[in-house]
Amino acid sequence: MDRYRAQQQQQQQQRERTPPVAAPAPRSGSGSASGSGWGGGGWQGGGWGSSSGSGWGQRRTGGYGPGGWYGGWRPPGWAYGSRPSFGLWNGLFLWFLLDNLTRPGYADWFHNHQGDPGYAEWRAEAERRAQGDPDLRQRLDDLDTRLRAQEDRPRDPGYLPPDIPRDVAQAAPETPSAPESSTEGSGGGLGTLLLLIVLVGGMVAGVTILRRRSSGSRSGGSAMTRSPWGTAASTAAGIVKAKATGASYEPSLFRVGMTLTPDPTPFLLGGGAIKAAAPEGAGSMVSVAAVGTLTGGGVTLHRLYLPGGSGFYQLHLGAGGAPDECRWFSVLDEVHPTDNDEWGFWLDPGDGMIGYPQFQTKDGKLYGRQWSPGASRIAPVTFDETLTDHRGSRTRRLTAMLYAAPTGAADPAPRTEYVLVTAVEDGGEAWVEVRAGIDVNPASLSLA
Repeated sequence: MDRYRAQQQQQQQQRERTPPVAAPAPRSGSGSASGSGWGGGGWQGGGWGSSSGSGWGQRRTGGYGPGGWYGGWRPPGWAYGSRPSFGLWNGLFLWFLLDNLTRPGYADWFHNHQGDPGYAEWRAEAERRAQGDPDLRQRLDDLDTRLRAQEDRPRDPGYLPPDIPRDVAQAAPETPSAPESSTEGSGGGLGTLLLLIVLVGGMVAGVTILRRRSSGSRSGGSAMTRSPWGTAASTAAGIVKAKATGASYEPSLFRVGMTLTPDPTPFLLGGGAIKAAAPEGAGSMVSVAAVGTLTGGGVTLHRLYLPGGSGFYQLHLGAGGAPDECRWFSVLDEVHPTDNDEWGFWLDPGDGMIGYPQFQTKDGKLYGRQWSPGASRIAPVTFDETLTDHRGSRTRRLTAMLYAAPTGAADPAPRTEYVLVTAVEDGGEAWVEVRAGIDVNPASLSLA
């Protein structure tokens, strides 16, 4: 990583000394490579449409990225600056089909989806662009000729050409909005308060039932003290009290050696729809092996690392000090780049995977960028983490981006799964972590 960064600094200094030169024109001279669509960072600079040898398909990526599915195809000028999606469909996929109508099944897609709202949106934009572009006008006329020849054929709204994966054809999933912090006097704050009251009531009822069913060998007070239900109830009660009085809730158990009782339920419900693995010892009490405090990007996050490297809980505290976001992350993969090219695949300012609009896991599933969604790459978020374990404290640097996608699992299973991609610098070592995660109810951790 040190050699890669030295190379990047040298290249930056060279660019500053060298006068700018005009970029090569797109294949069709009337197109523009500017705008807020793909031309700003998707196809240029070694992206999907690159044939420079630096695209995803040519690098040693360990299986990540789209893998050069579009090959050496150079997008025509009339496709630059387009919207990233049209309804359900990836915009790049639609322009690719139009530019390759002679391939088997490509014109058939347009026939089968003529009634699709996404196709109608794309066709309206294509018609607008074609007003000043003879090449695009000719492509659309060719498409219409092929569509007229198929008018009497039945339509299949689920059709895709045989060589195109569905994840390539469909647009990136909409990422869920970040939880909004409750504010005094707002409807959201009242709703949160009512929800917490109901939660506490349910916990109290559960504890009462457990006490009535207990063997009598322990007093009610001692059972309450030893039961994680009792801790969870007092925690929730403290949060509700803080909400009602306006006081700041201060968690007291963010420390090495604190005990948690990971709930296995969301992992059982998620089943094969999620990649996140349940914590070791889920359902029983486990001790926290290390505590991390991350600062960067204008936020502070807390991590509770479990023994054996199985994963960590990552929490964000709201304005009142109560956890308003909690996610569990387990290891999906660990990559150790060996040269500048491999580090560039992850961190290159132009098209590095950490910060790219989408992240594709090895099974082909695409995850949209959760932090600052958009159509072009952005710089990753850099965190300084103070990590404390039984040996003491140290600081390490994390360069990270979070991605998300729907699980497709039915309620009450987790609705969203996350992929956290991080370049870790710890002492004299550096590597890339790929972790899968899900949302977790912080009350289930029995935090005090």
